[in-house]
Amino acid sequence: MSTESQAATGVAVSTPEPAPAAPAETTVATAPVAAKAQAAGTVPPVVEGGTAVSGSAPGKVSKPVIVAAAVAGAVLVALPMSLSGLLEDNGPGEGPAPTGYAQAGQPANGFVPGVADPTVDNVTGSTLAQPSPPPPGPPATGQPGQPEQKSGESANPGTPAAPGNPPAGNPPPPPPQQGQQPHKAQAPTYEGMAGPGCAGSTRFSGVGFYRDGKAGWVDQGNGGCGTSYVSVPMSGDANKDDSSAYGLWTFNTGPVTTGNCTVFVFVPNGNATQVGGSPTSYRVFDRFEIGKGSPIGSFQVNQVAQRGKWVQVGQFRVNGAKLAVQLLTRGKDWDGSGKTYAHHAAAMVKAQCQA
Repeated sequence: MSTESQAATGVAVSTPEPAPAAPAETTVATAPVAAKAQAAGTVPPVVEGGTAVSGSAPGKVSKPVIVAAAVAGAVLVALPMSLSGLLEDNGPGEGPAPTGYAQAGQPANGFVPGVADPTVDNVTGSTLAQPSPPPPGPPATGQPGQPEQKSGESANPGTPAAPGNPPAGNPPPPPPQQGQQPHKAQAPTYEGMAGPGCAGSTRFSGVGFYRDGKAGWVDQGNGGCGTSYVSVPMSGDANKDDSSAYGLWTFNTGPVTTGNCTVFVFVPNGNATQVGGSPTSYRVFDRFEIGKGSPIGSFQVNQVAQRGKWVQVGQFRVNGAKLAVQLLTRGKDWDGSGKTYAHHAAAMVKAQCQA
């Protein structure tokens, strides 16, 4: 025992056999105190061999106690260094760091030691200004996994149509009906009615009008347009007119300056002294001054046979938006027994014109 202690500490000890209880109590009591001292940053004093220890307790401290204290001090100095190596958390594949060197953490900005830091001026050591991040773009309008829709494009372009077929979603135009003619601009038209009591673009005039009871001009009806007419006396000769007397209907055809006009004559109801033309003769002009030009047409109506009817008498060409119809006075107003006082009826005349 004395030889092993001398080899471990380098201190020669010559003492009788120590009591077995004393060192155990010193070791147990000293370890917690030494650990607390190590945590607090202090190291308990080491007692060197051969140095006298003075204490307050009476009597001399035995050498075995001194040896035990030296052994415990050496153990306490070596124990923290061993524990620090065992408790250090090294990653896989990494060896323990050398004593005296701290493990530096990985930089957060991607800087690798040994490579120039792009955020630091390598000459002056000052931090360089970093470019501002680009502004956020417009929010995506398309669905995930689909191309973004451009302005003006349809949300659902559909499937391309096959050659010769109309695009999907647009029904084909209906085919033209058989015999249907292309639409043309409608030509100007005109329609007017002239007669006693009527106004507007038409006019009726009784030229050579005179009153002589039942022998002269006689007004019939209530004086309204369409409900009145005039009985015109005959010349007395079936082939000769009284040039000083006649009835005249005029029409200003307005939008139809040049075109064709269909003429209708109304024959009122009455007896021979009111409606007695058999026949009644008419002439048509393309001007109002009928004495300055030749007629463009003529017709006759048997009034006795057509009483109470509209009679279509023909179609005539107009120029200058003017149309005139003249009633002639030729006719017999007598028979073998004497004067009959027969009259021609001048009622309504209608014109329908188209350019």
